[in-house]
Amino acid sequence: MSFPRSFSGFLSSPPLLSELIEQVDVGTKWYLLGTLLHVDSKRLDGFEQLPGHDDTSKTLKMFQHWLTTTPTASRRQVLEALRKRVVNEHTVADKYEKYLKELHDTTYTPPSTEAVSILQRNIQSLNEAVVSPVQVSQLLYCKRCISEATLDKMERIDQRRSVDDKKTTLLTGMQETVSSDYRKLKDIATVLSDVKETRDIANEIMTKYEEKISQEDDSTVVQPQEGVGGNEDLASDILRNNYSALSQSITQPVLMATLLYKEVISDEVLSCVMSTRGSVSDSRAVLLKAVRDAVHSNYKHLELFVTVLRKFSETAHIGDTIFEEYSQYFHDKDNTMEEMETYLTERKSLRGASSAESGSESSKEVKETLGRHKILFPRSMEEKFQELRIKFGSTFFQVRRNFAKDQNLNIDEMKLLVIDCFPDLSSQVFNKKTINGVLEVVKTKCNIINMRPLEVLTVEFNIKEAEKVIKIYKEYARDFCKSTSIQLCLDKELQAVRTPSRLKKETVIFILEWNPNESTLQDINDVLEKLEPLENYHIHIQIDTIKTGGSVVVTCYCPAEYTGSLIMGVLGKIEILQEKGLKEFKVGNCTIWNNTAHEVLSAMTTKEMEQPTKKTVNNYEDMERDLLSMKQQLAEKEKQVQELEMKLQTKQEKEDIHILPTGIGQLMRVSIDLMIMISLRYEILDLFSTDTEKELASLKELSETRLEEIEQLKLKLEDNNRLQVPVEETSDSETIKDESSDDDTSSNEDIVMKPDDKSLTVNLQKDGKVEWIHSGVRLTSPSVDQCKEVISKLEEKHKIIILHYSSSDSIQVLIPTVLERGTIDQLDIYSSLLSCDDVLSFSYQLSTNKSLTRLNLIHSSVSDDGVIALAQSLQYNRTLKHLYLRYNPDITSACAQSLAELLLTNNTITGLRLDHTNIDTDGVMILMESLKTNNTLRKLGLDKQHKEPCSTLPYYEHIKDRLDFFGL
Repeated sequence: MSFPRSFSGFLSSPPLLSELIEQVDVGTKWYLLGTLLHVDSKRLDGFEQLPGHDDTSKTLKMFQHWLTTTPTASRRQVLEALRKRVVNEHTVADKYEKYLKELHDTTYTPPSTEAVSILQRNIQSLNEAVVSPVQVSQLLYCKRCISEATLDKMERIDQRRSVDDKKTTLLTGMQETVSSDYRKLKDIATVLSDVKETRDIANEIMTKYEEKISQEDDSTVVQPQEGVGGNEDLASDILRNNYSALSQSITQPVLMATLLYKEVISDEVLSCVMSTRGSVSDSRAVLLKAVRDAVHSNYKHLELFVTVLRKFSETAHIGDTIFEEYSQYFHDKDNTMEEMETYLTERKSLRGASSAESGSESSKEVKETLGRHKILFPRSMEEKFQELRIKFGSTFFQVRRNFAKDQNLNIDEMKLLVIDCFPDLSSQVFNKKTINGVLEVVKTKCNIINMRPLEVLTVEFNIKEAEKVIKIYKEYARDFCKSTSIQLCLDKELQAVRTPSRLKKETVIFILEWNPNESTLQDINDVLEKLEPLENYHIHIQIDTIKTGGSVVVTCYCPAEYTGSLIMGVLGKIEILQEKGLKEFKVGNCTIWNNTAHEVLSAMTTKEMEQPTKKTVNNYEDMERDLLSMKQQLAEKEKQVQELEMKLQTKQEKEDIHILPTGIGQLMRVSIDLMIMISLRYEILDLFSTDTEKELASLKELSETRLEEIEQLKLKLEDNNRLQVPVEETSDSETIKDESSDDDTSSNEDIVMKPDDKSLTVNLQKDGKVEWIHSGVRLTSPSVDQCKEVISKLEEKHKIIILHYSSSDSIQVLIPTVLERGTIDQLDIYSSLLSCDDVLSFSYQLSTNKSLTRLNLIHSSVSDDGVIALAQSLQYNRTLKHLYLRYNPDITSACAQSLAELLLTNNTITGLRLDHTNIDTDGVMILMESLKTNNTLRKLGLDKQHKEPCSTLPYYEHIKDRLDFFGL
């Protein structure tokens, strides 16, 4: 007999003694009923022998004993016993069941009502205990304990909503979930038990749940997953399954957002992530919501998210889990065969080949001789690629088995080798616990025509049997490449294992001016072999696909952190690659080089660059003379600067004003030369006294400061010129030229070199200038092509880059690459307003750079958004010592909190200049608070107006020596 779910649970509960006495009267059959209820027979015999007791009294004694000795006693057991043939009391059973139904209807509380009541009684306690409502909501969302609409409200950043408002939203969402499915209360309690602040409340909820709601009522059916249907729904559900882990593991949301920018998340989202950078949980919430929205719109965005997750050691394993589940739904037919299957398939095919004849004419391959290669034209190229893929899988299986046999292998050493050879895999191997796991990661670096990454491990650990197997495969793959035309490889995936989609910025494209029918796979390998020296920089180019479009298009993969080095390597080999047929070279959406632009540049007249001769210092006396000479030059320069300032203040005649910029330009050159001369002597300073070292360091600082002041003076004079020259006098003013220049197209800003100058100006384009000076290069209004040309000519000795009046495009081409190069120790940017996008274009390279010690962004070169992005990137930098942000009127107190956080997290910056900005007193006070904790910043430069409010601080005496105030 079946019962409604709630009544069935009611029957499972123990009966009351009173109801049994009133409803169950079986007369003399009480003994049989007791036997069926498993009452001890000796007890029943004792009840039977009681003198003066009738059957009703004996029945009472039997039921009393049964209830007290049987923990599982239930109403259902009584009903079933009454209906047994040996008792056969159906009338009594029916009467008792009717009574129970009436009792149930009047007293029974449905589990849903009970569950809501339990939660409601704990709402106030939860409201007081929850500290991070957003993070709790993310954990509950993963277990499907709140709706996506509730999570959207929780993760949406709204400054008008307080923490209490968010708690109310969360608790309301929990109540709605329990009202619709009371069983979810148990899941909610489980989630809350993992949160320290709510653990005790969760245990109380669980206890009450188990007490009030019977196990039968709680029998859980598998809940259908929300919204699972199309590709987007499936991908969103996979993301939801891992949401809890993501919400607890992502520690660098801003850096992740930067990598996902433009491909997965929008400008608005990135700005929002940046604006909440003060709270990792808030930034993470914004990022995760944006990823959810992106996956809802296109399921393939989940692959890009996995690619980024794998770049961080704390989330790499989550990325692996997501992609493993993702691959179960979204199959790749070329990569579905397991290693064991491919190994057995190959063995079977080999046995079949040895017993069969050479084959019928219909299966033979047509061969055409082309040069030294025989090119295959099989009837089904798909079979050839499948055969190669099977061979690869079989080889890897055998290598894996050979590694397993070596009992002396140390997994930690193996991981270190992988990290040293392929640093971009460090986050993925970080959490691997087995050698098989490490090999799986290395496998992603291989493709079906190149097993070199795996070979590195076998050679280093001397796995001889594995080396033999790989050697056989290499010969097989080489023959395949030599005999297979590119035409037959178009659109074929060459990856050894399926990998998530590449980020656009990590996609490298070589366009080769070839006929695909007349070239082979080996020809492509030959071209890429010309870049083999890049392996010294840990750059491993991985071919993904080959396409055509009038030419052969080879798509490769290179980790984002190495694209700068790759660009320099390719440009350094550009002539050889051009001979091999290179037509165009692209990274992401940016065309780095093409033969059309190269032909134009080659036709332009360029001067041969002079190599500056280094002055050698033979002894201490020579050094002293150098110091004296530099002091004299600086003193002379000081005098000239003072004269120029006086001229500006007295507003001399127009014609005088027009000639001044030339003198200033020459002064700037002298200042730069002095600065570089001093830098070159630092290597010699270790041989001399500490006092001399301090003196030179002081001179260098003074030289740089004067250079900045001259730059400001020059710009002011130019502005003054524009104000003083009326429109009707334009024709006259055009006749006023820099007397040192014979070039009618040059402006007053141009520095024209004399024959004895140790620097050379190369005019590549009319609107820009590139000046190579000793240990660096100075660019003025450079074009993108000029920046690329500079990149190709940079050498190890070039330590300083100075950039004036640069466009956003030029900045985004030049700066990321030179920072990635890892040899520049000083970067100066003047009068080139860096947007937030510009800073983000090199934020990753800046955060990981290990050479830059000085960064100067001077004169309207950065605003609040740029400073915020810059500060976030520098939190992870460990080499920068001096950050100068002077003369930037768009810097206000809006970025003060970001700078303060930078000072709290970065322990290498020793100098920060913020004078001549619009940071007000409130912003300065925020910075002062950070100095209470920061012990590494030695000098903080501020405007003089802030000296008085700073002096009122109770801890001013402890920090006053670290403060410099500038201005009138």
